[in-house]
Amino acid sequence: MNELLFTCGMILLGGSICGTIARWLKLPTLTGYLAAGIILGSQGLDILPHNHIDALSEPVNDIAMALVLFVLGGHFKINALRGRTKQLLTLSGAESALTFFAVAGLSIPVMDGIAAPLLLGVMAVAVAPATTLLVLDEFDAHGNTTDTIKLLTALSNVWAVLFFELVLLGLAFFSGMSEAGPSAAAWDVIGSLLFGIIAGHALIVMQDRTGHGNYTLPLIAVLAIAIGGCKLTGVPHMLAFLVTGAVVANRSRYFEPITNSMQNLAPPAYVAFFVLSGLHLDFSLLSENWIAVGIYVLARTVGKVAGARLGIQLSGLNLFNIRDRTSPPLGLALLCQAGAAIALAQVAGEFDPELGARLLNIVLGAVVIFELGGPLLVKHVVIAAGEVNIGHLLLRGSDEVENRSMFSSLFKALRGKRNHKANEIADLDVGRVMRAGVAPLKESDSMDEILRYANHARFNQFPVINNQGALVGLIRLRDLEGLAYDPHAASLVIAGDLTSLTPEECALVATTKLEDAVAAFADYRGNNFAVVEDAENMRFMGMVERADLLRLIGQMERSKVSS
Repeated sequence: MNELLFTCGMILLGGSICGTIARWLKLPTLTGYLAAGIILGSQGLDILPHNHIDALSEPVNDIAMALVLFVLGGHFKINALRGRTKQLLTLSGAESALTFFAVAGLSIPVMDGIAAPLLLGVMAVAVAPATTLLVLDEFDAHGNTTDTIKLLTALSNVWAVLFFELVLLGLAFFSGMSEAGPSAAAWDVIGSLLFGIIAGHALIVMQDRTGHGNYTLPLIAVLAIAIGGCKLTGVPHMLAFLVTGAVVANRSRYFEPITNSMQNLAPPAYVAFFVLSGLHLDFSLLSENWIAVGIYVLARTVGKVAGARLGIQLSGLNLFNIRDRTSPPLGLALLCQAGAAIALAQVAGEFDPELGARLLNIVLGAVVIFELGGPLLVKHVVIAAGEVNIGHLLLRGSDEVENRSMFSSLFKALRGKRNHKANEIADLDVGRVMRAGVAPLKESDSMDEILRYANHARFNQFPVINNQGALVGLIRLRDLEGLAYDPHAASLVIAGDLTSLTPEECALVATTKLEDAVAAFADYRGNNFAVVEDAENMRFMGMVERADLLRLIGQMERSKVSS
């Protein structure tokens, strides 16, 4: 037991060190976690006992995946999705279908039979939820594109589980192995939904009974029991935890407090999860299956990128309505792949061991590429969409390191850049640090549309624009009080009628320097200014937060002092 605890400590320590180095290099932190696993594992120093790694992998993976899928499931809020459901399903359906056909079609020439290409095509649809979600959270990405990436990630795993079961059922039938019948596939799907519904309501009941101050204990208890129940009954648990999160988000007000409480609980589980993932990466599989892996990686990338672009066109979903910019390739943010696809390959092994081993080797080889490159692409997409402000990126620097002596030489090299960093921050203007991925309300929007917007808005002040894209003003949350509960009055007003802050009161020009913006906040009633292109046309560009400016000014002052 003591040796196992030592291995746990080495995993967490290695992840912490490599994660810090990744932040220095302006890489996603989880890239450092994966690198730690590679260094500690058989591809590197090979200093951790293999039996310890095997003993830790399953429980850590299960808990980490359950937490991430629970959070993703909570994004399926009926009120927030109302009016967008058809568009999102069209987008997800087009992206998933094109990915399936691209991978399956291009795999046929290098695979024996039709079973392997079909299953490989379905597995290609799945997106790694933990990798994708943690990159978005780490860079504090918010906006239409970020929300869509989260929903597409969740939906991709739903489609992968459902259609994998259907394909296996069809293969069993045509190969004469249909004794399992449709009942097995039906139980996998219905059982997952049933476990998710029960777990979601159980969590709500436990939260009611244990008090509002304790959110972590009921969550872990319910997830652990649900994991065990799924494994005992042979039910896939990915879909179950998506349903659990959706139930809690739609049937109670506990979802936000629960996810907030996870900030202290989840990081060790996530660090261990990604370090263990790095420990299992096997570069030899790339060389042994390089043709099949290369085709899979290429076809999946083309399918995701082209499918997402086609889906945006078919659905009419407007993700990039703030600026006249070329939309970033949304599909690049859907390339991360790990646990879900590996689990499906293992399920295929139960149907046909030889087929399962072949699929597993291809997927494991591709995971090496997708897990190392995928996080960088997720970061690229949300930055290109304007949903990560430059201020947050600047803050990912040298002051995040506490134990300087451990990496003194590297730190000294970075230390000389402190004065430059302070000057760089001082020279920034509001247009560089604003939240550009903020979708405004239209002047003609009804009260129902305003309330749907307010239900999932990041800010408590809502920008309103006219048909030319110029700022009309801001609606404050308190402006909706009374009207929201008066159906007759609500039916008579539109967003333009509710703007209590005029552009002159609530807007900053994009070229405003940070120090001037901080001074403007001193006499301002809200926590957010709208940002406009210039004082003449008042074209809306985004929102700037008081907290973001204060963090940047604080960083600038600390850089000056430490220099």
